[in-house]
Amino acid sequence: MRIAEVSNLKLEDIITSERVLLVHGKGKKQRLLYISSIETWNNLKVWLTIRKKLKVNHDYLFVNKYHNTLSIYGIENIFTKYRDKSGISLSATPHYLRHTFATNLLANGADLRSVQELLGHFSISTTEIYTEVNTMRKKIVLKKYNLRNNPNRDNVLPFFIFNIINI
Repeated sequence: MRIAEVSNLKLEDIITSERVLLVHGKGKKQRLLYISSIETWNNLKVWLTIRKKLKVNHDYLFVNKYHNTLSIYGIENIFTKYRDKSGISLSATPHYLRHTFATNLLANGADLRSVQELLGHFSISTTEIYTEVNTMRKKIVLKKYNLRNNPNRDNVLPFFIFNIINI
């Protein structure tokens, strides 16, 4: 989800019987997002129980420490806090997680059209950017790890074959 979509989620957007969120995307487009992870779904249910005890007086799903709607900036601040504590790249952002999600789906065999629908992209060309990222990654891996690209392959390949024969 985009950070604004998370910030704007309301209680009425949760379809508990289906483990689905109704996401309000760009251009007033809506999409259904299935929560496939049991752990994520269970965490959401725990949050709903906690939220009820807070006696929040609005219907936005996520709230800040003052029980107001959790804004985009609030989400970014929380992300930055935990990003810094975890030691991951300082260039990581909440949107970076979205890119990583899409890239991983494609790398693991998801079709482009399904990823487009999950991300809420209007145009397939927007989603195709992720295939380029995936292709670049494959090129890097092949250049680095393919024995044919190894300058010492004359030494490596016979050693490799010798070890296979002697197994």
